[in-house]
Amino acid sequence: MVISCCALGCSNRQGCKPNLPFYHIPADEDRRRLWLAAINRKHWQPSKYSRICGEHFLQGQKSQDPLSPDYVPSVFAHTTVAAKRYSLKTLQKYGIRQEMKKKRKQQSSRNEDARGLFNPTSEETVPKENNENVADMCEDDISNDVMCQTDLRAEHIELLQRQCEVLQSKTFTLKQQLYLHLLEQNSFEN
Repeated sequence: MVISCCALGCSNRQGCKPNLPFYHIPADEDRRRLWLAAINRKHWQPSKYSRICGEHFLQGQKSQDPLSPDYVPSVFAHTTVAAKRYSLKTLQKYGIRQEMKKKRKQQSSRNEDARGLFNPTSEETVPKENNENVADMCEDDISNDVMCQTDLRAEHIELLQRQCEVLQSKTFTLKQQLYLHLLEQNSFEN
């Protein structure tokens, strides 16, 4: 049986393009529902032989991470330009988040290693008669300045601030609407 892509407008078949992966429609109900909505074929039920090719994923292959934009296929002939741009931005943000997670893990492992070096397990490492001198020297080196290294660029920070402001505005509007609806409901009860 020839394996071909089930997406409308896609003529990819297995063997035509080397290293092009094909994926079964997921069996998991939630993910299956998301994939079928993305494929967007009216009155179509996939069979056990239905597959979708890797060209419908932003990075060319599906992801098992639910936070990844490639968790669900998103590149189709019926996809608008705005939706494609949004998917690419989402992919960029996902990449940044993954890098930040990786750096945080590396930093935490470095911090644990440093704690191991600075917290000796035995008292033999520092002679007792020098303990007071060491404490005096350490107090001189301690500063109260706090610095934070961030890998976010200024435009990312501005974008996040704008998104935060928009969300706060929406939250405020929704709270006002809720308050008005509660007032209307209370007027009917009395």
